[in-house]
Amino acid sequence: MAESFLEEQLKRIREMTEQMSRATNNAAQLNDELARNREVSRGPLTEVRDFRHYSSTKLDSTANESRERSQSDAGRARRHTARESTRRRR
Repeated sequence: MAESFLEEQLKRIREMTEQMSRATNNAAQLNDELARNREVSRGPLTEVRDFRHYSSTKLDSTANESRERSQSDAGRARRHTARESTRRRR
């Protein structure tokens, strides 16, 4: 009984070893295929890089300027209506 158990375990170990070697081979083939695909699919813009710098302070200052402009426009509109209302009263 012990011998049959050991034989079964050896059989399972061999099967698992074969599965692991197949998985390793498949992974190697996949890596090779991906590398070939990367080389083939290189387009004219593959090497182009965007070296522009976008600083958050520049974006923040632009947002602040537009916010200030809208607030000043709103202030002008309020002052304008206040002047008209005093003119109407006279």
